[in-house]
Amino acid sequence: MSEKQNEWKEREIGALWKRVSKSGKSTFCTGYITSDELGREVKQRVVMFANKGKQTDKHPDYIIYISNEEEASPAASAAQAAPAPTPRRTKTRTEPSISIDNLAPEPEGNSDSDDGIPM
Repeated sequence: MSEKQNEWKEREIGALWKRVSKSGKSTFCTGYITSDELGREVKQRVVMFANKGKQTDKHPDYIIYISNEEEASPAASAAQAAPAPTPRRTKTRTEPSISIDNLAPEPEGNSDSDDGIPM
């Protein structure tokens, strides 16, 4: 990889894929943006649409939204449909344990979604 390609790769923060609506009348983009949160790389799925309300050059051409996870991943909607486990009660007072399993990013190339976006 050349030095210039390496520099661009280091500056990369995400990727978008062009899509066509089910009606075939409009296009939009789906993808992800990565950020550093407390030393961990986190990928946030996003969707981008043309700004239909643009009236002047000061208005943006496109608007990016956080993707609705239920639509983006069949596994996410299945997980939400499952009932939450009932917490156990103990007689001794303990600090609540916090699970971050659902916050860990998925390994590269392992995506449950069918949109072709590597996550």
